[in-house]
Amino acid sequence: MKPTFDSEPKIHTTGAFLQPAKIIDSTGKEIWIWYVSEFTDDSFFNGEVYNPQETASSKEELLKKFA
Repeated sequence: MKPTFDSEPKIHTTGAFLQPAKIIDSTGKEIWIWYVSEFTDDSFFNGEVYNPQETASSKEELLKKFA
């Protein structure tokens, strides 16, 4: 089953907007989570500014700035 992304409600946390999504966890159970749908401020990794891509076609592409 593919994840189900819902556009409402959209909430704001420091530096990002969050929206609900239904996913299947590692045990096969359907659960709802909050996912980051948009960044609005700097992000950090190991104390350094790191502004990640919001989308990518693969995990490797999403994380390419770490390399």
